Amino acid sequence: MDLQRQFNFIVKQKGWWKPGQPVVVAVSTGVDSMTLLHLLAHLPPAVRPTIVVAYVDHQLRDQSVDETHYITSYCSEHGLMLKQAIWPKDDHPETGIEAAARTFRYRFFENVLRETGSDCLLTAHHGDDLVETVIMKLVRGGQLASLTGIRETRPFSSAKIIRPLLPFGKQQLRSYAQVKGIKWFEDETNRQLSVERNRIRQGVMPLLKAENPQLLPHVLSYTNQLVDSLEAVHFLIKPLVHSAIDFTDGLRTKIDLDQLKGVPHSVVKCLLQEVLERQLHIPNVSTDQLSAVLDLIEQNRKSQGELDLEAGWQVRRVYQSLIICKEPQNFVGKPEKDRIFMVILDRWYSLDPFTQFGVFTTRKPAAHGQSTTFYLRDTDLPMQVRRIKAGDRLSIGHGQHQKVNRVLINAKVPNDQRKMTSVLVDARGTVLSVLGLKNAVVSSDYKDTKPYFLIEAQRK
Repeated sequence: MDLQRQFNFIVKQKGWWKPGQPVVVAVSTGVDSMTLLHLLAHLPPAVRPTIVVAYVDHQLRDQSVDETHYITSYCSEHGLMLKQAIWPKDDHPETGIEAAARTFRYRFFENVLRETGSDCLLTAHHGDDLVETVIMKLVRGGQLASLTGIRETRPFSSAKIIRPLLPFGKQQLRSYAQVKGIKWFEDETNRQLSVERNRIRQGVMPLLKAENPQLLPHVLSYTNQLVDSLEAVHFLIKPLVHSAIDFTDGLRTKIDLDQLKGVPHSVVKCLLQEVLERQLHIPNVSTDQLSAVLDLIEQNRKSQGELDLEAGWQVRRVYQSLIICKEPQNFVGKPEKDRIFMVILDRWYSLDPFTQFGVFTTRKPAAHGQSTTFYLRDTDLPMQVRRIKAGDRLSIGHGQHQKVNRVLINAKVPNDQRKMTSVLVDARGTVLSVLGLKNAVVSSDYKDTKPYFLIEAQRK
């Protein structure tokens, strides 16, 4: 079966989009993305989407002028919609240029998705990219989940990224392009051995492929099995999470260690990962830190102790309770008016006797209450609720801000009540909402943002 027929079968089987639906295709003019573009354009009408080409001229190489001219002509000749952006040289940083280029690129892709009404961004990552990524993760070390490598689909802002070429190898794509007479441009930086991925690509990959030509499908199979296993574990430990963990006290998360009696060490470890990484979004929890938390749990019943994590997080063992909180010194001995609490996602909180709110990862029906969407990165979490502070400001869009005090004046909130007004803030302290009064305008200015939905409603 040739590449086009295999591609047609995969697209039909996966059902990623409906015929005629707009999809945004990230194109660099390299062989991978130009082949993806050709394959999409030659899909049968029953599964062919409307193609929107998204191209960025990073102005990093002299040949980018030729590449820009080529993709412009290509799209014109083939009747494809082209959205393009230029990253001016004056905006290039002195260091970290690769990360900055990626940030610019994905911010542009998000804008194109929004402009075209598409919820699919297609990239040309292929099987070799996947294997290289897995090898890099193995060498660096880390949590097991990192070995899933490049996933076939993942959320991106309010859309999703799809990588339809993962089942295919680089050589398959190159051979297909040569047979079909597809023109592409080579990026000479892909040969620079100062880059880790290039060293693996040129030095390690040929040896592994020579050892077993089925390397790519085997690694793809392993990563898919790993994804399935991780999702199964997440589902199976939910009952234990609900029975052993108290999220209702927003000041802190408390694990009842008596509920973990007789639970295997490996399951407790999975529960901790669920709480630390998925629920509380604590960044960069290392294997050593996870082991240290497990040691706290497995000590004598009368033991007490504490452990510091990243970003101000702390784990404390207090007899048969394990308490996880952010900057606990902020929560001890404070009067009610200064009280701060952390917001756990997908849970309701009482704002006062009459109203409630929650921040949810999925959109709720209108009947649940007023909904506001915020686009946030993982580093913006967790969110907190606190009393207002002098100087608090609220983004109102287009780079403009309004003082929270002005919001209160406009809402005619009495002076004696203003200090008791609650605001929702992100992990950096940026005000997202003056709860019950006004919400910030928060769009995606960074890569890898996700939508979160603030729901405010009357208590029933």
